[in-house]
Amino acid sequence: MQSVCDELPKHDAVITLGDFNAKLGKEQIYRNAIGRHSLHETTSNNGFRLVQYATTNNFKVLSTWYPRKDIHKGTWKIPGIEDTNQIDHILVSKGWATDIKNIRTYRGANSDSDHFLVGARLKQKITLITRNGIENRKRWNID
Repeated sequence: MQSVCDELPKHDAVITLGDFNAKLGKEQIYRNAIGRHSLHETTSNNGFRLVQYATTNNFKVLSTWYPRKDIHKGTWKIPGIEDTNQIDHILVSKGWATDIKNIRTYRGANSDSDHFLVGARLKQKITLITRNGIENRKRWNID
């Protein structure tokens, strides 16, 4: 994944999402990258690697950024018991992170998997850039 990120232009919006098998904790040192609303208290080895990837590429892990009840944070149901883990994550470039308005888990969706669907609400503002104001004005022939 790092080789693909190295080839992308730095100004592009990069959104990486998927099953990283990474438990992210609530440690203070990772707060800039992962926020404070994780389901887990400590970061796993895969979680540490995900934080390194995020900080190296100037990403934010936004799936742990928004406050939710703990029952709504889980993304994978552990087979055989009623417990869940938060191992599916969404990473977004820091410059574009404000465009993500909400991330949530859809627990009731039937996806024929032990993972729950994770969705993000994106709202972008697109502006029209004009070269100069004179080009776009139409002059009426009043004669």
